[in-house]
Formats: sequence, C-alpha cells, structure tokens
Amino acid sequence: MRPESFTVALIADGQHGRITREQLRGAGVTSEQVKRWLADGRLRRVHQGVYALGHLAPSMLGDYMAAVLAGGDDAALSHRPAAHLARVIRGAPPKPEITIPRAACRRRAGITIHRSDLRGDVFEIDGIRLTSIPRILLDLAPILPPVELTSACHEAWVHHRTRPHHIEACIARYPRKPGIAKLREALGADVTLSKLERAFLRLLAAHKLPRPRTNIVHAGDKVDCHWPALGLTIELLSYRFHPTRQAYEEDVARRRRSNHIAYTWGDVTERAAQTAAEVAALLRDAAQRQAA
Repeated sequence: MRPESFTVALIADGQHGRITREQLRGAGVTSEQVKRWLADGRLRRVHQGVYALGHLAPSMLGDYMAAVLAGGDDAALSHRPAAHLARVIRGAPPKPEITIPRAACRRRAGITIHRSDLRGDVFEIDGIRLTSIPRILLDLAPILPPVELTSACHEAWVHHRTRPHHIEACIARYPRKPGIAKLREALGADVTLSKLERAFLRLLAAHKLPRPRTNIVHAGDKVDCHWPALGLTIELLSYRFHPTRQAYEEDVARRRRSNHIAYTWGDVTERAAQTAAEVAALLRDAAQRQAA
C-alpha cells in the first residue's frame, strides 16, 4: 500500500469511512489520483468535497459524520439528529441537520443547515462533533410537543446528568432563542415516562392513595414521584436506565442504604399489596410530621 493510501485509510477509519477533499490533499493525494479513485470506486462522492472511502452501505454514523464534514470546521450536528445520537429522543434516525456559523454561507443537498453561533456549546459522540445537550434541548424546544420535550429533558438527565442549572446556563448564553418558556415548563412538568411509573400510579389509584407529582425538579434534581405538601419523595427504579444488571442492583442498594425510598417493577407488580401498604404508611407518617 502506498503511503498516501495508508494515511487516507487511517483518516477515514476514524471518521466512519468518510473523508474530505482537504484531508485527501493533506495526505498527499493529487487531483489526478482523486479522479482515478472516483472512477474505480475507491472513492464515492457523498457531498461536495466529502467522500466515502470504498462502499456506500447505509450508515447513520457515516451520514452524520459526512454532514458535519460538509459543513466545515465549525459545523456541528444539531437538532433532532443530534438528540437521536445523544439518546435524548428515540425512533428512526432523523435526516442530517447541522449548525454552522452565521458567516458561513453554503448549501448542501440532503442536509438541513441552521446558522447560529454555538459559543462553545459542542462536544463529541463517536468522534462526531455535535451541539451540547443543553443546546440540543434549547433547539428542540420550539419544535417538539410539550410531552416529548419533557421526555427529552428526562432522557438528558438519565444519559448525561443534564440538570436544570446546566440548561439555565445555556439559556443565559442565548436569551433570545424561541421556546425558552416552553423548555422551562417542560423541566417542571408532570409526565409519566415509563411502564413502571404508570403501574405505580395505577397501584396508588386502586388503593385510593393520593397521586404525586411526577418527573419534576425538586431540590435541584429530577425526582420520579413527589408529594409537595407532605415533603415525601419516592423513586421508581427502572432497569432500562442502567447499562447493566449489576449497575441496576447497585443503584437499588445504594438508594436504600442512603434512606432513599425506592421501588422496582417487582415491588409494584409482584408485591403490589405490600408496596401499597408501605406507601400508605409513609404518607401517614409524612402527614403527621407536617402536622406536628
């Protein structure tokens, strides 16, 4: 393998099989070589000045990387695709969207381009530059329905520990962005986000126990179930928010050692009567403390 071919392979390998014309030149590949490689299929054009090395098999990461490369050095994946890559929203991968500086003036087929200063609100996932989690939420605020925005805020907390003060700091950097009030409402909105939460609320209703506020910010953190008048908080531990079974079990044990009241799916479904009795007792005790 010629030296330039080896260098090109290394660069593309770190970029999900994508490479720019400038990177090819920097690796010592001449314009004539680029033409030959395009002719023989070694390179395949993805966007103007951006190529796939070898095949063009479907690749979400390759598509997102190519879009960012097409936007230039200051571009970042943003909005829905950034939220998808960061696991803030679910569903099928959205089509590429990027944010570039206002001064940059370019169009790229197949890419939705937003123009805005990012002011350092960027990081990387899988080697792809994207907007920060708070900035993603701020960009999503005008376009997502309230329930979906609340869910996105919750997923941002679960996967990235993004808390309200992080989002407020981002808002302070972009005070004129649309959707700020809507985002703040989402941070404090009541919504159920899992089967476990819905099962717990059904259990409370079946035993005529008062309904808590759900998935709200309390004492600077997201909590699952909170009764403000009683000062009582209960957490519901869902396995899907933990990377491994061991992490899940350790979280259950840690919360209970630290006197955090926490229930699992088994508590709510397999031991429903016992759990309902425990919650009723907790509510009575909390009411007595408030009355004292």
